[in-house]
Amino acid sequence: MNKFLNRLSTLFLMLMSVIPIVHLIMYSFSLSADQRLPLFLIVAVLFCWLMFSFWRFSLPGILICLALALLFYQGRSELLSLQFEDIANRMAVTYYNRFVASGYVYSGAEISHTEAMFFVGFVLSALMGLTLNSREDRIFLPLLICLPTVFLCLLVYGLMPGWVMLCLCAFVFLLLSTGRINAPEGNTGKSFLLLVLPVAMVLSLILLFKNPDNYNYEEQKLSLVELAQNFTQELTSSIREGDSVLVNERLPDNSGDDSYDALDEQLNINGEALDISSTPNSSAMQQVLMYVESGESGYFYLRSCSFGSYTGTGWGQAPDYPGDSIPAFSSLAVAASGLATESTIDIRLSNVDSSRKYIPYYCTLDYDNDSYITGGQDQYSLSFYSFDSNYGALTLPAELRDRELSYRQFVYSNYLALPDSTRTSLQDIAAQNSLSGDTVYETVALVAEYVRSRCPYNIDTQPYPSDDYALYFLTQATEGYCVHFATAATAMYRALGLPARMVTGVAFNAQAGVTVTVLGENAHAWTEVYIDGLGWLPVEVTPGSYEGPAIGGMDEETEEQPALPSPEPQGNEVNERLPDSSENENVSRSEESEEPWAPGPWLIAFASVLLLFLLGFLRYRIKCSIWKRSLKGSKNKAALSAWRCAKRICSYGSSMPDEIKTAAQKAFYGRGLDSREELEAGLQQLEIMREKTYASLPWYKKLKFRFYDGLK
Repeated sequence: MNKFLNRLSTLFLMLMSVIPIVHLIMYSFSLSADQRLPLFLIVAVLFCWLMFSFWRFSLPGILICLALALLFYQGRSELLSLQFEDIANRMAVTYYNRFVASGYVYSGAEISHTEAMFFVGFVLSALMGLTLNSREDRIFLPLLICLPTVFLCLLVYGLMPGWVMLCLCAFVFLLLSTGRINAPEGNTGKSFLLLVLPVAMVLSLILLFKNPDNYNYEEQKLSLVELAQNFTQELTSSIREGDSVLVNERLPDNSGDDSYDALDEQLNINGEALDISSTPNSSAMQQVLMYVESGESGYFYLRSCSFGSYTGTGWGQAPDYPGDSIPAFSSLAVAASGLATESTIDIRLSNVDSSRKYIPYYCTLDYDNDSYITGGQDQYSLSFYSFDSNYGALTLPAELRDRELSYRQFVYSNYLALPDSTRTSLQDIAAQNSLSGDTVYETVALVAEYVRSRCPYNIDTQPYPSDDYALYFLTQATEGYCVHFATAATAMYRALGLPARMVTGVAFNAQAGVTVTVLGENAHAWTEVYIDGLGWLPVEVTPGSYEGPAIGGMDEETEEQPALPSPEPQGNEVNERLPDSSENENVSRSEESEEPWAPGPWLIAFASVLLLFLLGFLRYRIKCSIWKRSLKGSKNKAALSAWRCAKRICSYGSSMPDEIKTAAQKAFYGRGLDSREELEAGLQQLEIMREKTYASLPWYKKLKFRFYDGLK
């Protein structure tokens, strides 16, 4: 009975560790899987439990699990490679958002990670089955597998679902309580089952009153980091006996201060100037800027204002347009195309300047100022158009062409200005890197890709030791943030004769009908390029930002006429920022290519179960053959074999017959048996013992008696 309880306790421990760890990984890095994954994980745990709990040696189980893992990976190698690549990208983005800078955006396609998580779960099941059945280090080895994974997920993401915490706490407690060695006849299983109920009840009560899923972390007065900083600050102050300097001081509540503009503070905008020679204000990261609800899902850019005068270490606003109001030429072209979908967006401002409006692209409001639209309110609604075709489908309405021609002269007079030294150096860089394309659109795309790949993104980039940030970024910089990327791209476009300007605002992902809280970390800067006869169009040049069909990222099918950026539905898109844009290409290519046939998870599970039964049947046949052959040998060898067989039967609760014991003693210690009749008497007693023992066993022990030990 103890053996059965020990094995049952091992199964419970495997279930309480493997399934929660897999779900913790998925939860921490925003992975997705279908509803079959828990069933697949249970099958994997049961299979590995059978492989390592009922064999005397671990080598067969290791070889079988390794073979199945290799077979599964080989059959689904293309899909698994794609899924693991996406998982690695999501882990990297989560790490950067946690420790480097927030606001990273990843617009890779949403894919399922079911096969990858099943593979990870199978490997974890095999390792747990092997270590929990170890005769030594039964505590250390499972904890060595479990705890580092759990701590890394907590360190990077910082949260854990309540039921996962419950299972993992119970796993660690029960593992430590049931001992280091799981001997076959030990009392580990009984101790385990006696502890399961009280442990589960205590942890359930704790979870009921202190559920991590219900924590409101924004209401906490101090984070752990701030507590550590305050402690260090007080310690340093007491040693130096001086006044300490506040570290990471919290912002006061500015909910009632209409003049407070967290967006301008985040991007270092002072009046009509944008300072790029300093780092963003990290304390404004979590300030609420606005609440937005859109009638359409997608990734949105809300434009605030633009800058046209480059000073080397900053930007100033361009002169006012001397004519009448400025139509939104590109938006009106989109509206007149007949290929656009009209939608609405509701905006409620919080800690931003309400004197100017924040508008989405392809909103047909006229500009009363060349840099922004004035007359904003704290709360307003706008109409805009969604457009997913390409620029070749757009033409400006005839009644606007004269106004556009007049405005174009103003644009070329004010949005091409650069210092002579900057222009000459940037033109040399463009010539060395072949940044001038055959068409305007190709040139725009080449410059955008070059700037995106220039250096890594880092929101905490220190000020550059230069008075020409555009040139320094493209020649010497090792890192930068959105303002630096947009500055370099805008200056390069001007050097190549394309009017361009720096634009600031916010960028965020939204679901239709759901109110989105836009924070300071969503503040962003990008570039606008003027296309003759069409107007200003946005260009995204910051690595890892929205990589949809924008003018700065050409489609392979429309190299000369890249599509417009539009708020296309992105599904349950994860906000991440990646170092490059190869993920979308990999996804599209994998979807277009025909995937070769590969065994599905159900087929793998069925094949594994069938293989398990075949191995069990083969072992049964070999055992029966060995017993029969050994009992039909010479009388001395047969007597010893009968004693071994009887001893094996005694492990089921029977007693050793005297005839068998006496015959074995004569065969081993004496001169051998006197006659064949003495052996036959022992074999007859062995057969009686076998039948009685088998008849008295419960059904599950009968299966082991017959098929595992081969005694019948």
